[in-house]
Amino acid sequence: MFEELSLHILDIAMNSITAGARTVQITVTEDSRRDLMSVRIRDDGRGMDAATLRRVSMTATTTKSNRRKPIGLGLAFLRQTAEMCAGRFQIRSAASAGTTVTATMQRSHMDCPPLGDLNATVLALCAANPAVDVQLHYRNDGHRFDFSSKQDARPAPTVRSRIDSER
Repeated sequence: MFEELSLHILDIAMNSITAGARTVQITVTEDSRRDLMSVRIRDDGRGMDAATLRRVSMTATTTKSNRRKPIGLGLAFLRQTAEMCAGRFQIRSAASAGTTVTATMQRSHMDCPPLGDLNATVLALCAANPAVDVQLHYRNDGHRFDFSSKQDARPAPTVRSRIDSER
């Protein structure tokens, strides 16, 4: 199991890129009033058919064909983290339409891992995959931060962000 949620995010986002995603959207929401933390990773990659989705949802398996053993633990670890923190885990996917992985958990739960270095996670994704639009949407008690590595038409990704309050 990963000690920080940002490592779960990195693992799942890298799987999205391996599945051919051109856009990976990461949304993290912290709500202290409701005592919830939500992490969602959405991509426009290959997606999974119903049988594959059932298989990866029920067991620690992988869709990567270059592995000696077809074992994938990233989704299983995130599911375990969410469930052990009084939360929920969900995967939605359709072939040729992408995948969305969502984990919610109780923020104050004693087993809830820290968010970790989300900046380093996004930077690593952008640096390793400059052709992919990595998007981050972070919400914390009415404040928001939005980032897209492709938000302007310059050849190289630039870091531009907006912080404002939602009312």
